[in-house]
Amino acid sequence: MTKATTEIERVPETSPELATRAPDPAAEERKSRLWLPLLLPLGAILAVAFVAINISRVFLAASKHDSTPAVIIGAGITVAILAGATILAAFPKIRTSSLFLVLGGALLVVLLAGSLVLGAAEPEEEAGGGGYVEPAGAAVNTLTVDALPTLKFQADNFDVPGGINLIEYVDKGGTHTLLFDGAFPGFKLAVPTGLKELKADLEPGKTYTIYCDIPGHRQAGMEATITVGEAGTATEAGTETPSSTTPASETSPTTTAGSSEVDPAQQSGDQLGN
Repeated sequence: MTKATTEIERVPETSPELATRAPDPAAEERKSRLWLPLLLPLGAILAVAFVAINISRVFLAASKHDSTPAVIIGAGITVAILAGATILAAFPKIRTSSLFLVLGGALLVVLLAGSLVLGAAEPEEEAGGGGYVEPAGAAVNTLTVDALPTLKFQADNFDVPGGINLIEYVDKGGTHTLLFDGAFPGFKLAVPTGLKELKADLEPGKTYTIYCDIPGHRQAGMEATITVGEAGTATEAGTETPSSTTPASETSPTTTAGSSEVDPAQQSGDQLGN
């Protein structure tokens, strides 16, 4: 007998550690009846809340600042999520790893979109931010400050009466702020977005410095002084201060009670007739 005919092929024995173990019926029952019914709805609720909060931030920022690009981005993300869900439903046998990659990427995009507009979506503080509280009472004067695109205000000095002044910040181009140097902590106006007017109680006889705190703007000359004069009084409600007065020469003559005006020519004629 030849070597080829006498040699017996042996099948390697399978080790007990490599043998396929049957699943534990109790563990499978706990998984199907306890964990899946509990975790799946909870995960779905968290995912929907996550997407809704971040997408709503985008649309809220767009509605507050009339931003068309934000609306387009928000709508695009919403459509992409719906399209991705449709594609996943069309391929039920997709691998678990691929499914998690797609879902993770979608959630990351939504998170980035919501984080970028987080500041713009927050409500503006009525007290000027930073804890500043406006003084109570009516303003004695309104000071209008223009923020020019040349990184300057419209004047180097503003003269105002002492007392409560309403400071209005007008956007003439660009992004600018208005703060007081060394006075009124927390007072801050901003254009084109942000608070555009606040009241400040200015001390008579004092000079204040206002400036823009955007990097490089003050160094370029965007600062001015406010010189405060004597204390002013608030205008009563429903009244208006006249811009000019009538000269005394144009006023009509007045008469006292019980007297009448007599024409001098008529008086001389009566005397000649007598």
